[in-house]
Amino acid sequence: MAFDRSRLVSVLLWSLLVVSLLLVLAPVSPPRASSPQGDPPPVPSPPASLPPETAAPSPPAPTRKVTEMHVFLAVGQSNMSGRGLPSGGSYDRTDPRIFQYGAKNRTFRPATVPLDMHDLATGISPATTFAREYLKTQQPNVSVLIIPAAHGATLFSSALDKLTWSVGVAVDPRFDLPALAVTQTREGMAAAKAAGYSVALKGVLWHQGEGNSSISAASYAAELDELIGFFRSRFASPRLPFVAGGLSPEGIAATPGLANIDKAQRETPSRVAFTGFAKAMAGGVNQGDKTHFSRVGVEFFGKSYLSAYRQAVGNSRQLLTPITQRILMDFSAER
Repeated sequence: MAFDRSRLVSVLLWSLLVVSLLLVLAPVSPPRASSPQGDPPPVPSPPASLPPETAAPSPPAPTRKVTEMHVFLAVGQSNMSGRGLPSGGSYDRTDPRIFQYGAKNRTFRPATVPLDMHDLATGISPATTFAREYLKTQQPNVSVLIIPAAHGATLFSSALDKLTWSVGVAVDPRFDLPALAVTQTREGMAAAKAAGYSVALKGVLWHQGEGNSSISAASYAAELDELIGFFRSRFASPRLPFVAGGLSPEGIAATPGLANIDKAQRETPSRVAFTGFAKAMAGGVNQGDKTHFSRVGVEFFGKSYLSAYRQAVGNSRQLLTPITQRILMDFSAER
């Protein structure tokens, strides 16, 4: 019996030893990580080849189509017509936002240098340089239509058989420059509307005076104020901005009487509401010429006219011009 017990104990010990060896030699798998209770499973990151949507480049903004046409009537004598040199060619490439309705070729078309004025222009006009400066201040959908109606050597005159800027003087319609300018403007605006533009008359650009050196400042002022009233009456626009350009300092110094014209023009903003005065630069005349502005002088005028135009838009100190006052007085007397 002792032998049997001893043998049984040995068997049991050997069995325990074998089991222990098997446990030690068996491969052990690594423990699986577990998320804390209640936490959602992690969200996989997007593949590196697919950048986030916010990083995608934005498409370029579409170019705005030109839809609005701002109209400016250019009147006066030779300097407004265009005598600034050099001009044309590489100096004056066609601007797709500047148009004209010519005095001779009555079509709505891109503006040229020289412009199609009432006379034969030979250089660049302040109307063109003004339009270029003006468009820098406007939205891309705005363009400018110039109505080129100036004519060299014209003046305020009572002569019945010559071109004149005096209101109501000319018997022959061919010589009535104010009325001709109104007709040309209306035709030009109608043509722009027919082309699909929204059209608005924005102002009148004036440069004249050399031909009237023999009259007093008061006489010139009365003629000019009446012309301003005429344009506003015909266009039914009592606040239509009107800008007068200054004469060349060289011309004023060399020609007796032009100081009177200069005085009348400079004082226009204090006499008439919604008017401005564009200063001229000294030394900005063509070589050997004391009257006609060179390209340098006309480029200066582009900025000067724009500044004076802003002055005119905000100039409300006197609401009635002499011509308007006279009309109202006549109307009251009739009643």
